[in-house]
Amino acid sequence: MKFIDDEHKEFWNEKYKIIEKCGKIDVYYKSLIYTLGISEITRRHFSEIFNISNGEINIDCINCFWQTNTSAKVVRLAFSLWNTCNYDSTIDCEENQLSKLYNISEIFSCSFAPFFVEAIKIRYPEYFNYSMLNEFIEMQEKSM
Repeated sequence: MKFIDDEHKEFWNEKYKIIEKCGKIDVYYKSLIYTLGISEITRRHFSEIFNISNGEINIDCINCFWQTNTSAKVVRLAFSLWNTCNYDSTIDCEENQLSKLYNISEIFSCSFAPFFVEAIKIRYPEYFNYSMLNEFIEMQEKSM
């Protein structure tokens, strides 16, 4: 796993211990914690973004005063990996108003993109099993 800096790694280790104690070690928790640890702002405001013990995201945090353009991208990716959220508020959710800011072209247009890919690998490990992929390619080549 690649970390953006030591603080990201420390954040990961700290939050991982919490989810481990709660028995919530799965790809949803791991990808969300990893993603929210990428940015200093989202690390600082973690408890406003996610209730780790209840497993609940706070959709309305997207509109908090402390959000920057980049931290909002981090949060949107984390929410999308958590439960495919595409809303920027509970009102939007109730009215089924999807946000275009969840598009890949919007989220990935920042320097965190390589770490966003790492978050996706954590959430979907079955699609990044390269040994299995190589076996599949070899089988396809043999059948030709």
